[in-house]
Amino acid sequence: MKKIVIGILLVVVTLIGSINAYADEKVVEDKINISIDQAIEEAIKSSTDLKTSDLDIEIKEIELDEAKHTEKKYDNSDVSLGTVEGFQLDANMISRKAEYALEEEKIKKNYKIEGIKYNATQAYYGALKAREYMNVAKDNLENVQRNRDIVNKKYELGVASKSDLIMADISLNEAKASFEKSKTDLEKAYRSLNIVLNYPLDTKIELTSSFNEEVFDEDLNKDLEKAYESRFDIIQMNHNYELVKLDFETNSIMYPSNTYKYKTKERNLAKIESSLADAKKMVEFDIRGKYDDIVNAKNQIELAKAKVQKAEEVLKLKEYSYNAKLGTLLEVDNALNQLYNAQISLSNAISSYNLAVIEYNKAVNIGNIK
Repeated sequence: MKKIVIGILLVVVTLIGSINAYADEKVVEDKINISIDQAIEEAIKSSTDLKTSDLDIEIKEIELDEAKHTEKKYDNSDVSLGTVEGFQLDANMISRKAEYALEEEKIKKNYKIEGIKYNATQAYYGALKAREYMNVAKDNLENVQRNRDIVNKKYELGVASKSDLIMADISLNEAKASFEKSKTDLEKAYRSLNIVLNYPLDTKIELTSSFNEEVFDEDLNKDLEKAYESRFDIIQMNHNYELVKLDFETNSIMYPSNTYKYKTKERNLAKIESSLADAKKMVEFDIRGKYDDIVNAKNQIELAKAKVQKAEEVLKLKEYSYNAKLGTLLEVDNALNQLYNAQISLSNAISSYNLAVIEYNKAVNIGNIK
């Protein structure tokens, strides 16, 4: 009978162990491991806004086909095709305008993609930063707990005052509160990332990318030249310029230079040429400003790293001084807070720098879209 009971118990224990192992395995499977590149890819794939952009592009393609069909109807006709935005059109301007509209719609989609990339990166870094905050808060809690234990031991030995112990307890409570808040903030950051990824808000995520600086070694002058060709606002301005220029050339054949029609078209062309030159200046102003933001953000990282290193050294010195009865507990507590704040500042500096790099690349390759 004993053998039967023991056998049954062994089976039960084995089953419980298997169930627990399965449960642990399921928890691991339910947590999604995701890198920053995967997060960007997932956000782009799940974007409903991009699906709308695809439909807008298809509409522009239909309008282009319609424009080409209209041109064929009037190839051998002297009939005017009317005006668009106040400019007289001949046949080939209809398809030209439709081609420009299609090109601009495709650039708008790229702009949206860059915007999604920025939002996904911002949300990912937000979660990374929140996780970093929690780790820093945890380290701070451990340091404060260790310091409190030392004070308590000294108090028991009669070499520390009651006020020192009370102060240590207060610091410990504050550290615990900060750690609990950091855990709540991390959950909020994960929910924000889930929104960008179009995941259920309670999806468990494991961030696999590290909190590192983006590589940035761009040539400002080359990027300025590239921006004059690739930015949406410049491309759109060039499209308008080409249409106005073609409108002027078409009308200059029909109207002498002393007519109001000729003079008006000529002034329109001069005006848009001036606007194009001003637009290039604004592009340079925009990109140089974003380049300066990156340089400043990089400097802030170096300053933050130096502050962390110095804060670590100060903490060691204050602990040595206190243990040697040459300093006060308050000085140790202040040093702990300084290290905590320095580590948080470093996380902020890296995040700001990485986002500044994205803004710069977006300014060079896409520009502004109204």
